[in-house]
Amino acid sequence: MDKKKIILVSHGKLSAGMIHSIQMIIGENEDVSSMGMMPGEHYQPMVDAVEEKLKENPDTQYVVVADLMGGSVCNGMTSLLHYPNMKLVAGMNMGLVINLVLSPGVLSDEEINAKVAEANAVNQRIQPEALTEGGSGEEDFF
Repeated sequence: MDKKKIILVSHGKLSAGMIHSIQMIIGENEDVSSMGMMPGEHYQPMVDAVEEKLKENPDTQYVVVADLMGGSVCNGMTSLLHYPNMKLVAGMNMGLVINLVLSPGVLSDEEINAKVAEANAVNQRIQPEALTEGGSGEEDFF
């Protein structure tokens, strides 16, 4: 494989909104696209559309990022995991998507696992005490 494409899939308009938000930070990127399952729709048309891309472009790696582990959209995409150019990640967030998009080239399973771990590591509850630890509160929080 010589190219990588990211496809964001979600319930509703979350994936389209994610693209809009990441573009504010990293600019437009033709290697990212989105699909959303609207109320009353079934996930199968999205699965079929992704499968078509997988078949038409066997030399392109597709990293599909689903909104929710165990959700119907993600569950539907699991039926495509037998394609060698398909990788599936669940738990879409901005940090993860940006990290996947900005990573050059095709990603190994280990690299994808590391990106997921990095994204999970920054998910934290912010408590007031954390903002003032160390005394004056003037220190940089991050």
